[in-house]
Amino acid sequence: MDLDSYGHQPIRLFIIGQETNGWSSKYDDIESLLKTYREFNMGEGYYSSPFWNITRKLEDLLSIDHYSCAWSNINRYDHNGREPKGEILKEIRRLDFLVREELSLIHPDVCFFFTNRKYDYRLRELYSGVEMHEVKELPYNHFCRLEHQDLPLHTYRTPHPRTIRTRKWERAFLSVMEKLLPKVDNAHKGRC
Repeated sequence: MDLDSYGHQPIRLFIIGQETNGWSSKYDDIESLLKTYREFNMGEGYYSSPFWNITRKLEDLLSIDHYSCAWSNINRYDHNGREPKGEILKEIRRLDFLVREELSLIHPDVCFFFTNRKYDYRLRELYSGVEMHEVKELPYNHFCRLEHQDLPLHTYRTPHPRTIRTRKWERAFLSVMEKLLPKVDNAHKGRC
C-alpha cells in the first residue's frame, strides 16, 4: 500500500477489492508489484471504472481527499487476468492474513469489503465469529455490516461496484451510506 495522504485524512477509508485485473504478475518481484500499485495511484485516471468511481463517491461522502484511501485486495493478484481458482486460489488464500494485518496496522475508521458474498467464507476464516448484519434499505444477501472486535464499527461487505452499478443499486447504496457513515467534524479536520 502507498499511504501518502491516508494518515492526514479526518476519516480514514480502507477499500478491499477482489483482485487486480490483469496486472503485472511478477509474483516473485515484490518491488515490481509495489511499483505497479504505487503508479496506479488508487485508480487515478480510471473515470469510467465502477470500482474507482464509487470509491471516489465514498470519499466525497466522507469529505476526504480523492485518492486518499488505503486499498488492498483479498486476492493479492489475479491469475492470467481472471479470478484465481483451484490450486491457484488455494495458494493465494494462504496470504489472506495480510488483509487482517494491514487493517490492524492502518486503523481505518471506515472499511468496505467489495468482495461480494462469494468470499464470505474467507471473511469468516479471517475474523472468527464475525457477525453479518442487515443494512436496512439494501438487499441483505448482497449488503451487510460486519461486526467483529478487530473491525471498525463502520465495516461493510458489498457486491463489487460493477455489480452495484449493473443491478442499479448505486443510488440506494450511496444514499444509505450517506446516512450511516461518520461525518467530518470540523474540530477534527486536518488530523495527522
